Amino acid sequence: MFQSIRLTCVLTLGAMALAAQSTTTNTLQTTAMAGIAYGQTARLNLLNPGVQPPALGVTCIGTVAYLGADGTVLKTASVTVAPGKSEEVDLHSAADLNLAAGDRREIRATIAIPAAVSPTSGTGTATATPVCKLISTLEIFDNLTLRTEAIVGKVESVD
Repeated sequence: MFQSIRLTCVLTLGAMALAAQSTTTNTLQTTAMAGIAYGQTARLNLLNPGVQPPALGVTCIGTVAYLGADGTVLKTASVTVAPGKSEEVDLHSAADLNLAAGDRREIRATIAIPAAVSPTSGTGTATATPVCKLISTLEIFDNLTLRTEAIVGKVESVD
């Protein structure tokens, strides 16, 4: 008897959660444009700040894309970043872009993060809230010396 009551409660709570569940989509962020030349690498660093112990953090999954000035996709990658950790996605001037000595290309990076879309309220507009947080920096460094030559630290949300 107790077992069936407990099962009924679990199923009821699960059904209520599914009914209240919002749909998921992606939020999109972009860096500003940055120049990359032969002999350089662009690195998008993604930090999942996590939460303070004893709470458990959320592993963040996202999709990174490098785009050219004309909007063409140059490279894409999926990332999974554990709480308190960071991951990077590199774009190599020679291997990925086929740049030769004297060549230069303008690039930017985008980060798509899953988001929950709240149902429309009295305002009539739905809001997308990221299910996790990734803090990003785009750096350009010299392949020979490994010295960072530029950093883009601000991202903008793309509506």
